[in-house]
Amino acid sequence: MAILIPSISNGAVEDVSSVSPHVTKVTGASPKSHHNSNFNIIDIRHDGAEIELKDEILASLRPKSGLKSLPTLLLYDERGLQIYEEVGICLLGAFINHVNLWIQITYLSEYYLTNAEIDVLERSAESIAANIPSNSMVVELGSGNLRKVSILLRALDAAGKSVDYYALDLSLKELERTLEQVPEFRYVKCHGLHGTYDDGLAWLKLPENSSRPKCVVSMGSSIGNFQRHDASAFLKSFAEVLSPSDMFLIAIDATSNPEKIYHAYNDKKGVTHKFVLNGLIQANKILGENVFDIADWTVIGEYVYDMQGGRHQAFYSPTRDIVIKDVLVKAGERVKIEVSLKYSQEETAKLVKDAGMTEAQKWSASTDEYNIKHHGNVHGLMITETIGVGCLPIVHLWRMLIHFLSWD
Repeated sequence: MAILIPSISNGAVEDVSSVSPHVTKVTGASPKSHHNSNFNIIDIRHDGAEIELKDEILASLRPKSGLKSLPTLLLYDERGLQIYEEVGICLLGAFINHVNLWIQITYLSEYYLTNAEIDVLERSAESIAANIPSNSMVVELGSGNLRKVSILLRALDAAGKSVDYYALDLSLKELERTLEQVPEFRYVKCHGLHGTYDDGLAWLKLPENSSRPKCVVSMGSSIGNFQRHDASAFLKSFAEVLSPSDMFLIAIDATSNPEKIYHAYNDKKGVTHKFVLNGLIQANKILGENVFDIADWTVIGEYVYDMQGGRHQAFYSPTRDIVIKDVLVKAGERVKIEVSLKYSQEETAKLVKDAGMTEAQKWSASTDEYNIKHHGNVHGLMITETIGVGCLPIVHLWRMLIHFLSWD
């Protein structure tokens, strides 16, 4: 984890009509209506998002150079998110009260990352929560099913911290489904933000939100889905909307074991490949016609380590020649859909530095294969502690996942 001092930016989100009668069309941090007694959802999307994705699909199939591709965003519609839960979970325990209880989750054995994240959070949630002040907004980017952040929310509630948790997700149905599992905490209030990362960034820039303490959370090593030159820019864009006392909690995967990484994305049951194929169905919905028949496509996964570092890549590949919108995709040709970058300690240090942050206090998992660090940083300059500093540092809390032991 790391600390930084970003500047404060102001922005606005264009009002749009909500897609459901219980979704508020409010841009500020204090919505006016509720889905039920436990949560509400705010529509923060901007107009034309689906049109942009349609254009991106067509452009990705006609690259000026390199491989054809499709937007990774296609994987995360409602069905895709539900399949993704199968990848990480065989049995999902409900969101539980914080008193001496554990969320009972069984994972696919190959998918190592979620188990490690839960381990470090269960061991360190109280310590992390101690760094989050009362009256904070905890905003999770790409919230999924909330199974990991729930550990932190229970710790916040147990500490008596009055906090508003905002789950940002592009799927309204998934927000409704997962937030309905949330109990009514005594101090923590839960909300949904319906939109993309860019929508969330614009929403955080609003004056109503910039004045409140914030903790931005990104779990699941989502930063690995960005190319390296884009990852630091993404982190920096959010850092620049945070105030000097705000926090940023982010998970980064530094696993270097090729076999472990490969099997995490190519499990024996084929659940992950099913998840990837679902993206073609979503592409059909966006394009408004059935241009992809999943019976004609297979999924190829591979682990690569080269001058660009370590990463897992997923591709679609047709079993026969196929023409899509006047674009010929030959049998066996690869169409890239997702990349999951892994970060060595050196690459992580560069990522954090380029984003204007430094490492912070360390929180570790029980095996010490995963840790969270915490440091101070004022516009990239190291400081020893917050004592004597004119303004408090932003605690950018990030978890660096250390290399697995060679026999793992």
